[in-house]
Amino acid sequence: MKNYLKLTAVALTLPFFAVLFTNHWTTAAQTTQQVETAGQKFKNIKVLNDMPADQLGRVMNLISASLGVKCDHCHVESDFSKDDKRTKNTARQMMKMTFEINKANFNGRPQVTCNSCHNGHEEPQNVPNLNPEPEPPRPEQPKEKPTTDQIVDKYLNALGGATKLATVKTRYIKANRVEPGGEVVEPETIWFDNNKYSKSTVYTQATITEGYDGSTAWKTSGDKPIPLRPDETEQIKREADLFLPQNIKSVYPTLNWRFVDLVNGKPANVVLATTASGSRERLYFDVATGLLVRRVAASPTVLGNFVYQVDYSDYKLFGGVKVPTTIEYAMPGIRWTEKVLQVKNNVPVENVKFTVPAAKS
Repeated sequence: MKNYLKLTAVALTLPFFAVLFTNHWTTAAQTTQQVETAGQKFKNIKVLNDMPADQLGRVMNLISASLGVKCDHCHVESDFSKDDKRTKNTARQMMKMTFEINKANFNGRPQVTCNSCHNGHEEPQNVPNLNPEPEPPRPEQPKEKPTTDQIVDKYLNALGGATKLATVKTRYIKANRVEPGGEVVEPETIWFDNNKYSKSTVYTQATITEGYDGSTAWKTSGDKPIPLRPDETEQIKREADLFLPQNIKSVYPTLNWRFVDLVNGKPANVVLATTASGSRERLYFDVATGLLVRRVAASPTVLGNFVYQVDYSDYKLFGGVKVPTTIEYAMPGIRWTEKVLQVKNNVPVENVKFTVPAAKS
């Protein structure tokens, strides 16, 4: 909780490491520009010198989640640049080893990561686990592959049908953001207007607002703008996109069924979905109900993919259409749950809700 309060003060949604390492993601359009490296931006970087500076927060989160430890496992909290802890030097040696393995065996691709050996444990397990948890049975694969048209149509029908969905033009949602363990709850208000979206979350020290005006995504802490990486921009835009599920085929022009997997013990059709801009996500549709139950996106770092996962459950009817009332967000090192309390469809909404708040002088 202590670290989380520091996080809200600077208006980020990553663990404490990300507070110190505010970043932007380098896009293909920026490749002709000189990219600031971690060695140039931060003090006492000895291994990740040439990595883009904007990756450092996510790489630290990946390490933290892979080992099941917090930032203070390696760092002195008062000054992260200090080398006072032995574990920090060990981490550097392990990163060097990982890079060397990938260079020698996988053409430099981050095929082997910290999680390959640690898998959530501080110490890697070097002997077989003789008491493993029983693995769930692999779900039965269909004899005939379902088409993505069939999957999408079943999804839209499960929500209330394309005709009914098309009648919903705006929506107001009152919700609570619940932190892990349920010990902290922050009130949220969410607005939609066709392809526009905004969400305000009230923390102890600041109100964080994010939005999409139909063309531009933004985020602020109070009246101060928060720089967004392209992958963060993409996910804010996706919140707006999925308000209109009947447009799912235009949001994802390319949809490919892959296989049936399990989500919370229930079979789900896994669809590889690609946006018009080339972003790829995995969509999981419950085989029995047809409802979207999981969405997974990822952005690359030098130590593997930084995964962003959203789980949707507890669908309830509001004005004849179903809305998920429990939405669980997860990234390496952080997770939270959005609990929907109230939904109102086709309410009046001012366009100012979706525009970037003007900075106060």
